[in-house]
Amino acid sequence: MGALGLYFGFANIIIISVLSFLIGAVLSIFLLITRIKKTDEYIPFGPFIVLSTFITIFVPYVNLVNILLNFFTLGLYSKKH
Repeated sequence: MGALGLYFGFANIIIISVLSFLIGAVLSIFLLITRIKKTDEYIPFGPFIVLSTFITIFVPYVNLVNILLNFFTLGLYSKKH
């Protein structure tokens, strides 16, 4: 994460961190519900960081911020022109 922070900068590393935690949480809950993983098994976090880094590379910053704001405000966020 330190190397990613140096390369991408402060704003993008925040997006990468939030996105990786979000993807990790959703996939981990899915794996636990479907009983693919048990509660005492290890779920590595590195793949979620890599996936969110690739998403950050290919999706523009403004779009990611809007998507995350809409997600965390339950759709109440509206972009004011």
